[in-house]
Amino acid sequence: MSAFSNCIAWIYWDPPREVFVIPFLERPIFWYGILFVTGFILGYFLLIAIFTRFIDRCTHISSLDVPNWPALMCTLKVKIETDIFKKNMPLHTSKQILQSNQGTGEQPSEQLCNDIIDGLNSILKKKIVSRSQLLELLDNKIMSIKNSAYALNDRLCWFLVIGTLLGARLGELFFYDWHYFIKHPAEIFKTWHGGLASHGGVLGVIVAVRLFQWHAQRYYPSLSFLHLLDFVAIPGALVACFIRIGNFMNQEIIGLPSEQPWAVVFGHPMDGSVPFPSHPVQLYEALAYLSTFIVLWILWKKEIMINRPGGIIGLLFILIFSSRFILEYWKAPIPSIFSNSFLQTGQLLSIPFIVLGILFVTGCYKRISSKHSHHFS
Repeated sequence: MSAFSNCIAWIYWDPPREVFVIPFLERPIFWYGILFVTGFILGYFLLIAIFTRFIDRCTHISSLDVPNWPALMCTLKVKIETDIFKKNMPLHTSKQILQSNQGTGEQPSEQLCNDIIDGLNSILKKKIVSRSQLLELLDNKIMSIKNSAYALNDRLCWFLVIGTLLGARLGELFFYDWHYFIKHPAEIFKTWHGGLASHGGVLGVIVAVRLFQWHAQRYYPSLSFLHLLDFVAIPGALVACFIRIGNFMNQEIIGLPSEQPWAVVFGHPMDGSVPFPSHPVQLYEALAYLSTFIVLWILWKKEIMINRPGGIIGLLFILIFSSRFILEYWKAPIPSIFSNSFLQTGQLLSIPFIVLGILFVTGCYKRISSKHSHHFS
């Protein structure tokens, strides 16, 4: 009777992997791809909110923040004699602004542009006004905080998408299917056949963030590598959640056999195995990643980690990869270059990230302690 009840309780899961086929191209669109993209879209808008707060507190603007130099020159020529600009803008810059040809639409020289930017930045660094107040003083002739956040985010997302896909594909190549791909190199580029490794994707993101930071430091010198990692970590946990739901829809990453009432029988497992009741480890991981996202989002909203760069990415690594390490015990083994190890491949690859997360968290608190000790010395 008990076995019969369990059988009734088990969930049979066999949805079509394809959502629709693109007309004329005859290219199928899979649930996995839609969920992957959905995670990135939601992450994009989360990053907009994060960058908006960062830029609002930023004490630096760059030439990218001036969409129309002649218009800004006209405004400055009218307001250059007001106290805030008269006292804080260099005298030679003020003279050049007053001598400029107002209303002709003439582009100021590169040197004058740089001098104006330096003058405006000195006002921000002295905290005489905030970025939003400076925007009002200049009659909205510099880019709004929201628009600057969109511009910064648009550039970053290109780096992230490329870094994620390349890293995840190379991770699959080196960690799991090296012997296959070395014999079939053309298959490396056929990502629609599956094969993305999450650990490789994380490494790809780290490299992409570093490259973007080098690209952006000219315009946002206060945007450090650790700040960017923290910013990316928050939506990154949500993206990971959607990817695991995509794995569930795709009937891949199958769990070990289970007689629990919530066990799932996958009708057509991706690995071609015989259908059997198994742990829905994809959903276990999705729930763990969603919980991690909620924790990181609350910490960011409450500004608990705002002065501790490296803390959020450290927590992400600890929470995500610790849960990954534990949940690997409920996964069916996946052949890899580490197949002879006493631990699963996912567990071995998670250990360095857990250690790195601990180093990030302890490092961020050491930096805070060091700043306080210097302050009171």
